[in-house]
Amino acid sequence: MNKFFTFLLALIFMVGIMAGCGTGTTESQRDTAQDANVEQVDVQQPEDETAHESNATENEHNHAHPAEPEEGTTCSMCNMEVYLKNHEMGKFTGQVVTADGQHLYTDDLGCLLNQIRILEEKPQGAWVRDYDTLEWIPVEQAIPVRASIETPMKMGFALFGTEEAANNFATQNPMLSPVITTMKEVDKIALERRKAKLAKMKEAQEKAANQNNSEMKDTKNEMNNEMHGNMNQ
Repeated sequence: MNKFFTFLLALIFMVGIMAGCGTGTTESQRDTAQDANVEQVDVQQPEDETAHESNATENEHNHAHPAEPEEGTTCSMCNMEVYLKNHEMGKFTGQVVTADGQHLYTDDLGCLLNQIRILEEKPQGAWVRDYDTLEWIPVEQAIPVRASIETPMKMGFALFGTEEAANNFATQNPMLSPVITTMKEVDKIALERRKAKLAKMKEAQEKAANQNNSEMKDTKNEMNNEMHGNMNQ
C-alpha cells in the first residue's frame, strides 16, 4: 500500500511539472506575438506620416493663388509691358501659375489664353482682373464682353466676375457696342490671332533667309569676277 501511495504522489508531481512547462510555453508565445505587434505599429507609423505629408503637398500644389506683378514685368508671350493694378490698362492684366509654381504675366486676354495653350503641363491656375473691381478672378469663371474699348493688344474684351456685372456694363454702355460672349469664343479668336502671327513670323524668316542667300550669291559672284579680272591682267 505504501508503495502505491508513493507511486501516486510521484505521478501527481510529474503531471504538475508538465502543466507548468506548458503554461510557460504559452506565455512565451504571447510575449513574442506582442513584440511582433509593436514592431508592426512602428513600421506603419512612418508610412502614415509620409502619406499625410504627400497629401499636404498635393493640396498645396492644387491651391495656387494669384500675385501682383512687379514694376517692369513684361508679357510672357509678346514681351510688352504688363500694367499694374493702378494703371488704366491694369484691368486687362492676366496671370497663370505653371505646374512648377512659376507666375507668368500677360498684358491682354489673348496672350493669356495662348500662354496657357502652349504650356507643356496643366497649370495650377490662371486669373484675370474683374473690369469693375480689379480683383483677380479665375479665367474659367470670367464673363467676357466684347466692346469698343482699348486694350493693350487690341483684343477688346472686358471681363467680369458675374453675369450681373456683365449685363450692367452692356446696359450702361450701349455706345460701346457691347456683346456678351463666352471664353470659348474668345479662345477661338486668340488662336486665330496666334496662327496669323506665326504665319507672319515664318514669312519674315523665309524672306530674310532668301535675302541672305541672295546677298551671299552676289558676294560670291563679285569675288569670282575679281579673280577672273586679275587672271586676265
